[in-house]
Amino acid sequence: MLTLDSDRFLILGHRGASAHAPENTVRAFRKAAEQGADGVELDVRRTADGLLIVHHDAVIGGGEAIVELTGEELRARRPNIATFAEAMAACEGLLVNIEIKNSPGEPDFDPGESVAEAVVAWVVEHDWQDRVVISSFHPDTVDRVHELRKEVATGQLIRTDADVLDELEATHKRGHKAVHPPGVSLVGGADLAEAATQLGMWLFAWTVDEPDAIVALRQAGVTGVVTNDPAAAAAALAS
Repeated sequence: MLTLDSDRFLILGHRGASAHAPENTVRAFRKAAEQGADGVELDVRRTADGLLIVHHDAVIGGGEAIVELTGEELRARRPNIATFAEAMAACEGLLVNIEIKNSPGEPDFDPGESVAEAVVAWVVEHDWQDRVVISSFHPDTVDRVHELRKEVATGQLIRTDADVLDELEATHKRGHKAVHPPGVSLVGGADLAEAATQLGMWLFAWTVDEPDAIVALRQAGVTGVVTNDPAAAAAALAS
């Protein structure tokens, strides 16, 4: 399982260095590494024929659902869309927060958790167990990953209206390692960071670009920040 230095504040590129390159692309992930990011966050979905791809939205321009296109059809329409394997290859040497997109109401909702199973299988086959956190907003998805491989770190993404302390405690009881709240809920949240430390858990704040807020999160004791601009975050922390 992934281990982290408790004294080190981590910078993760949101969909790569998405302020400097198209989000969720090989170029964005490589740019994050160039800018000194500790890791990246990326989004995983599936095509009609089960290919794992990296894309935030369930649809592409024109409203076509990714899950209704084969991998070949998708790449013909959007050549820059990375497969999961291509994205991970571009992230060599980085920590990767793999977010599995699986929301009820979206066209690719996956109650059978086939994407979770495929992601875990890839991670184990390629020996990335100690370099990833697998997360989702959908609790069943996070639970399924943990059920499949307890040595893979798992994280619960939480929304802006959630109580972070309640989510932290509930997520710990479910056996997970991290909670990913919106950064605005953590600024000044030293008590939350202390609670996470007591539970042996991590707090990764999303998505924060304001330099003062990033500095405040480090001062609060948060594990790390997900940001669109890793270079600016690093500069803020160095000043």
